[in-house]
Amino acid sequence: MKSFDWMNAQNRNVFRAINGCRQATVYHTVMGMLTHLGGAPATISITLVLLAAAPPEWRIIVLHSATALLLSHVFVTALKRSFRRHRPYVVIGESYVTGNPLQDSSFPSGHTTAVFSMLVPYMTASSLLIPVLLPVAVLVAISRITIGLHFPSDVIAGAMLGTTAAFLLGPFF
Repeated sequence: MKSFDWMNAQNRNVFRAINGCRQATVYHTVMGMLTHLGGAPATISITLVLLAAAPPEWRIIVLHSATALLLSHVFVTALKRSFRRHRPYVVIGESYVTGNPLQDSSFPSGHTTAVFSMLVPYMTASSLLIPVLLPVAVLVAISRITIGLHFPSDVIAGAMLGTTAAFLLGPFF
């Protein structure tokens, strides 16, 4: 039990370090905009545009990305129903939270899962995309902590879940 208490304390400490304060700053505003890149409207829209516009040699990668996005959403929904974890703004006082706080389970981060599941197929297809796409995925993950909606462990689990969904589907594409 001591190791669980230690991990919980570290989770809260890292949350406080990233989240910063109760008052919105420019950092919070920018991260609040970036976070939408992992949301359903952005990930689905980007995927649909790429399905329609991708050159033939990239269509299989786009299909891989779309399928990973769909599969990861099923996993996230099941996990959120299984783990009823309160969001950090409920548990930790003195933290910044976006003006539209969510009420469902904090674990895992759906935005983080979505962005990783969507982008990992592109990064595995071309290592030249890693320096562009990996920072985007990581920034979306950090943004979820910054705006007070997720603990660090939520976004780590989301990144692992999205990456795993993409890798599991890889052999089929």
